[in-house]
Amino acid sequence: MRKKKLIPALALTLALLCGITIGAGASNGLQEITAYLNSNITVKMDGEAQTFLNAQGTRVYPITYQGTTYLPVRAVAGLVGLDVNWDQATQTVELGQTKGVDLIDTYKLYYSNGGAGQVQTAEKKTQDISGISCSHWLYVDRASWNDEEGQISFNLLGAHDMLTFSYYCDSNATLKVLGDNSYVLGEYPITGGAAAKTVTVPLLKTNELSFQVEIPGGGGFRVFNAYLDAE
Repeated sequence: MRKKKLIPALALTLALLCGITIGAGASNGLQEITAYLNSNITVKMDGEAQTFLNAQGTRVYPITYQGTTYLPVRAVAGLVGLDVNWDQATQTVELGQTKGVDLIDTYKLYYSNGGAGQVQTAEKKTQDISGISCSHWLYVDRASWNDEEGQISFNLLGAHDMLTFSYYCDSNATLKVLGDNSYVLGEYPITGGAAAKTVTVPLLKTNELSFQVEIPGGGGFRVFNAYLDAE
């Protein structure tokens, strides 16, 4: 909960400290203000006083502006485990991971079996997966009759290095992420009904990417939030 509440404040803080408008071009976001560095303010997290440092390791202090105190975004983001990136070209602050290329919306699967398939955002469908509302996902339903494993395959043409995705199944299952010649890039046992998990898999420039899932008792398996080369 703490991370979600802090993100809007962090973005606003950097906008003030850097004199920019978040997401806007540099040409129209600059505004001169009068503010004060306030070294008298102590910031505590979980009861422990914090010292804020900038990217160069120099100590920085809160700023007071029109009766409101603002904190340095990079330092505060570090306290809650958020990455901070600055895109100079677009004058944009990026909090958290850069999502990369959306696998499910960018690539069409070329092979599927075992009740498997793909839903893309353009189809204008939604589904609640492990408490998360999704607009696009991969699925395998009722896999493993006659010992058949459900499989979904994409041709990536060797264009990507890494895949981060979330998965969920309502029954016990085993997931394998396969590359060229069925090389196992990752293997994950799944406890049925457990909260969705997120993993990152090195792709090794594979051409073929497959999700292969075995659900011995039958059930529904989902992959969502799948991004290639996320940072």
